[in-house]
Amino acid sequence: MKENKYLITVTNEEMLNWKVKNINFLFPIEGYSVGFLKTFSIEEVQTSHSFLYINRILDTEAILKLKEDLKKVTQNIIGICFTDLGLIRIVRELGLNLQLIYMQNHNTTNASSINYYLEDVDSVLVSSDITKEEIFAILNRANKPLVLPYFMRVEAMYSRRTLLTNYENHFGLEKENRKVLHEEISKMDFLAVENPYGTVLYTNKFIDYRSIKHENILYFFINPIGLDNKTIEGILKGEDLSSISDTGFLYKETYYRLKEEEK
Repeated sequence: MKENKYLITVTNEEMLNWKVKNINFLFPIEGYSVGFLKTFSIEEVQTSHSFLYINRILDTEAILKLKEDLKKVTQNIIGICFTDLGLIRIVRELGLNLQLIYMQNHNTTNASSINYYLEDVDSVLVSSDITKEEIFAILNRANKPLVLPYFMRVEAMYSRRTLLTNYENHFGLEKENRKVLHEEISKMDFLAVENPYGTVLYTNKFIDYRSIKHENILYFFINPIGLDNKTIEGILKGEDLSSISDTGFLYKETYYRLKEEEK
């Protein structure tokens, strides 16, 4: 079995001092990322073998600005992780030699779709909405090595609206750009993170897929939003983090039979 290679979202600058092998840092880019409180300009990305994270839905103004900003890419930057498929065309028009990783988590649930995306990108993040058996079926059929969720909060939804601000205004709450919200029907908690470009709702618990091993994995993806550095290092060391995580849909189906309406 080959040695694990990790792709870790940078949530604080102290992480960049780690002396750990096989880590590629993923930098949420200012103006082009949602769901993160810490973002970076392209000029600030000075760590070698780094990726840019661009997960906004891009409008015309943002596309034009991004075309100019990507001209600042240095040799430290080896790729871009993204959700808006229009970014593929931007990178091609600019002639940039960068790895492209499509990371729209909820769109990559089967091998046929993933292989279709792989015709235009270098890798794809496998969805966290499927079982372990389904993940292995995809890994076995994928035409290129894939990125696997390893330990992360799952993005439940993304809105271009400032939903958290609207919620706080409605209930007369203190203004915060990060807050845990409780959903009464499902009894689930969600972490809301807002910036000027929108709001992301994450599952409050992390998913832990560290048990999955396969030869066709390019990177193991860690998105440690809200964790301190000691806990993040614990992810890499294989420590027991069951108090803040579960196995998501690894061992249960994502669809359910609705109860019949009582007459």
